[in-house]
Amino acid sequence: MHELKRQDIQQINITAENLAGLSQTLFEYHEKLDHFQLKTLCALVYDLSSQINTWIEREEEIVMKLEEDNRNG
Repeated sequence: MHELKRQDIQQINITAENLAGLSQTLFEYHEKLDHFQLKTLCALVYDLSSQINTWIEREEEIVMKLEEDNRNG
């Protein structure tokens, strides 16, 4: 059995900051963007949010397994 370790949160914080900045840009400039630019930015938002969601799901699995291991000794 391999040892479980919590994930590093630094990279996901950077990803979340990028997502926030991109969302701000979309909010401020959506009327000035053409269809292709808007579609590209939305794809980036989707990709960043997917990365965050995947990280959260993995972290939840790790935490639950660690808690179960602690309960079982």
